[in-house]
Amino acid sequence: MPLVRKKDTRFTFISLACLLLLLLSACGGGSTGATSNSETPAQKQVLRFPNVGTADIGKLDPASGPDSNSNLAINMIFSGLVRSDKDLNVVADQAESWKISQDNKVYTFKLRPDVKFSDGTPVTAQSYVWTWTRALLPEVKSPVASVLMESIVGAQDVISGKSKTLSGVKALDEHTLQVSLVRPTAYFLQLLTVSLFYPLNQQVIEKYGQDRWSQNIANTGAGTGPFMVKSWEKGVKMVLVPNPHYYRTKTKLSEVDMFFIKDPATAFRSYQANQYDLIWNLIPADQETAKKLPGFVRKPILQTDLLFFHNKMPPFDKSAVRQAFAAAIDKEALAKNIFKDTVTVADTIIPPGQPGAQTDYKGIPFNKQKARQLLESVYPDVSKMPPVTFTYPGSQVPQDEASALQQMWKDALGVQVKLNPMELTTYNQETSKRTVQFGFTQWGVYFPDPYEWLDLSLLSTSANNNGLWNNPEFDKTVAQAENASGQDRLNLYSKAERIAIEDVGWLPLTHKSMTAVFSSKLHGVTLNSNGLYFGDWSEVYLTQ
Repeated sequence: MPLVRKKDTRFTFISLACLLLLLLSACGGGSTGATSNSETPAQKQVLRFPNVGTADIGKLDPASGPDSNSNLAINMIFSGLVRSDKDLNVVADQAESWKISQDNKVYTFKLRPDVKFSDGTPVTAQSYVWTWTRALLPEVKSPVASVLMESIVGAQDVISGKSKTLSGVKALDEHTLQVSLVRPTAYFLQLLTVSLFYPLNQQVIEKYGQDRWSQNIANTGAGTGPFMVKSWEKGVKMVLVPNPHYYRTKTKLSEVDMFFIKDPATAFRSYQANQYDLIWNLIPADQETAKKLPGFVRKPILQTDLLFFHNKMPPFDKSAVRQAFAAAIDKEALAKNIFKDTVTVADTIIPPGQPGAQTDYKGIPFNKQKARQLLESVYPDVSKMPPVTFTYPGSQVPQDEASALQQMWKDALGVQVKLNPMELTTYNQETSKRTVQFGFTQWGVYFPDPYEWLDLSLLSTSANNNGLWNNPEFDKTVAQAENASGQDRLNLYSKAERIAIEDVGWLPLTHKSMTAVFSSKLHGVTLNSNGLYFGDWSEVYLTQ
């Protein structure tokens, strides 16, 4: 998924020298780490861009709970009231301004009058009312809408089928949108940077149907983003061209060719062969080579690799078994030997560098003896334990990592775990059907708030709860946090996170970094805490 934003820090013009270097990364506007031998714009402004780690865009409907690969396309095609800047601050987008009531429960947005879908259809406040209501309809089956929109008045009535109208969202006039909340929600503006809240073209969806419109997106006016889809060759590439009706400064690019490359190592070799203008999501082995290249960048991101257990399937219906598998993992060895210190050991779910991070909490420590004791407390004869299969997306879990985990479980527990790698889109389909006994999650957030980490995937009512983990004390603590504020709220979330770790709702492995290499001729692209950052695309261009 998986995809808040921040404040646009622009250039400080100090001298003529800096002016002359404006097209280069030295003054902060170009690709991090890249320099160019020419300031002359390339005649052919076509960005060749690999979507690394997926065979295709799996979830193009913003209501579908998109993964991070799908979000790369979604954030080019769609846009919303607000967006995040490079530092994950909320900045205005389609909303010119907004007012918040004294009790922090009513938000009134004034929309820009010039916003249109890419077919020229005007975007009005009613476009938002329709889109937000649609996301909650039972027939849409959104795995994220019920949690992301829970604070809006009337959301539960739409979810339950009692109403076809989201009563808390009103179009006061053509360009004034009012949103009423059931409680003050500290992160509400940040929440609106999530693509679920971006307006969709009602005419397009009604023409093709709720389930089929996103697969027929080429040359339709589905979104309001800087690009529209010209063609989509499934399993190969998506070609995007500028949206002629885009309301902000238009991109200098004439086209973006987004290629779907399932294997990160293959993608890196293609970059070395000059087939792409940037490469990202490099595996640790390739980072050793890549860090010697011009334009190499590595940055910690708000993303954690975690394992989950299906709590309704033996043997993981027992907390002690889940704890045993956690205690059997030597995370320090994983970080050093497999990832070559390109990741940080994750004792917690929430990574360092964001509100609510518990940097001193150690979770379930590596202890082979304790791990075996925990397992034998449930299965005194380990040989009689039900067979275990670890299923994971091969593009996100390197084979050497999977093999190392397999060996750790065998050494500590005496259990032979079967490995079952899958292609990412197929894997996502299986997790959504709850068929995975023991799986992998790569969880990244849109904005830095504990809500994103704990509510969306670990509440017993969450559609993203792939392991069907159910802990009443966790649910109760999260509910208390959502009705608190300030430090009290963060303290309650910290308590909830400890419950999730100790009962192994999720098993955190590593906090991630993103690595990329930017060609010297590419400008305006960088990395931030969410990964690749293109801004609003107006400053992305190529030089000769």
